[in-house]
Amino acid sequence: MRPRRFTLAEVLVAMLVMAVVLPVAMRALSLDWRLDQQAAQRQQASLLADMKLRELLITQDWLDAESSGEFGDDYPGYTWELETDEWTQGTVTLQQLSLSVRGIGGDRTAVTLTALAPYEVDE
Repeated sequence: MRPRRFTLAEVLVAMLVMAVVLPVAMRALSLDWRLDQQAAQRQQASLLADMKLRELLITQDWLDAESSGEFGDDYPGYTWELETDEWTQGTVTLQQLSLSVRGIGGDRTAVTLTALAPYEVDE
């Protein structure tokens, strides 16, 4: 008894299936890799925003410091921008600090953190 071999038609069908499946699988892997990179950049932007906002609150540099900047050579491509808005309730005045960090991917990796800080108005 001879062992069964593949026919030419079966080989052609298998090649056709591979020709359809491989590009779809490669595209899915490529998309997965890009989303993974974007998530990692967004996570890094979140950590940098938290670090910078805490630094501004502790040192009170938000009172007279620059309102934007970069993170230097350690984190190239990441920039930050600080916006302040005054909140007054009776005799209490607070400042809302909104710190936005943009990563390498631009708006796709943008993160904004907000905190309230005590602020005394001189009268």
